[in-house]
Amino acid sequence: MTKAIPGTLKVSNDCIADLAGYAALECYGVVGMAVTDAQDGITRLLSLPSLRKGIGVGMDGETIVVDLHVVVEQGVNMSSVSENLKSAVKFTLKEIAEIENADVHVHIEDMRVR
Repeated sequence: MTKAIPGTLKVSNDCIADLAGYAALECYGVVGMAVTDAQDGITRLLSLPSLRKGIGVGMDGETIVVDLHVVVEQGVNMSSVSENLKSAVKFTLKEIAEIENADVHVHIEDMRVR
């Protein structure tokens, strides 16, 4: 049985980025997180320890904004994968970090064969 504990919960941006990244990696069609080199314009697939480099977390008023930069599997329906990603990240943030109002933006940086 769970009891409510009085107080407030503060969650860092890095923690939110980690939660969003792990939720994204569980989604069908997602190969991994990506970062694009501004100088060369080359997209790199990130390793597991550096997932948060492909995720931006910020605030817009009372809403947390999460920007996911992902590489998807070639041949998947990008719209379906994007909606699935948004739903999975919002659910994870709500269940684990108790964040009710999150706005998730998906940026598909590249497509690759898995």
